[in-house]
Amino acid sequence: MNTRSIRSCREAARHSAATPPPFTCGAAAPFIRRAAALVLAAAALATASARAADPATNAPAPRVVACVGDSITWGGGLTNSYPALLQAELGEGWKVRNFGVNSRTARREGKEFDLRPGDLDYRKTLSYTKSLSCKPDAVILMIGTNDSKPPNWEETGDAFREGYAALVEDYLALDPRPVVVIGISPTVKGGGFTYGVTEKIVGGGVVPVQRKIAEEKGLPTVDCRAVLDPHMATAYSGDGLHPNAEGNALLAAAFAARLRELFSHAEGAEAESHAE
Repeated sequence: MNTRSIRSCREAARHSAATPPPFTCGAAAPFIRRAAALVLAAAALATASARAADPATNAPAPRVVACVGDSITWGGGLTNSYPALLQAELGEGWKVRNFGVNSRTARREGKEFDLRPGDLDYRKTLSYTKSLSCKPDAVILMIGTNDSKPPNWEETGDAFREGYAALVEDYLALDPRPVVVIGISPTVKGGGFTYGVTEKIVGGGVVPVQRKIAEEKGLPTVDCRAVLDPHMATAYSGDGLHPNAEGNALLAAAFAARLRELFSHAEGAEAESHAE
């Protein structure tokens, strides 16, 4: 992919991230959208107001972004992971932390194919503890792909739903409350070894739960499926599951656009309050 193509893809990703998906609640939708916008603005303003100034420069401390998830977030933990590229996209004034851990689940007692009991619950990792204690201004939560594996997924998906909702609440309960951005899990494509993960369960089970909880709690989303489709298997992923460097660059651009949008509203509100 040449430089012009990547730039075009990034612009498309920014547009996709900056345009939240419509709610489907009939006549009540406008009221829900306005209520959700007020909640998000209040959370962003609270975190902006709570930031301490750097005593050396008297400038506001960087906004902390906690990227929470599994191997799709961890990305090898190197320069091509989406959190690393997100740091480059956002630049100064932001501090992006990668708290992704391989194979972890949102459901409690998450298992792998050898059925190790409870080893893979994300809450049982040091990264989870650090993500809560780093005083994040924003949390990007993209987890659920491993929940779709046969040892973890039952017909109803109730264990995932309960664990995912509880994980979201863990971050919403922080003081000051961060802005929690829901990353909709990417599409799983065939043609590679996907560790038992299938699009049937991810797209048909995991993603609807993510969207529903985001809607119920009035949380912003980034649709990683829309960002990476329709060529994830061939252009943006080597195995049909984990985004490659180009795919991660698109995710980083989309998340950066969403965060800038959310916090620009908070900055405007903060400026107005100082002017009064």
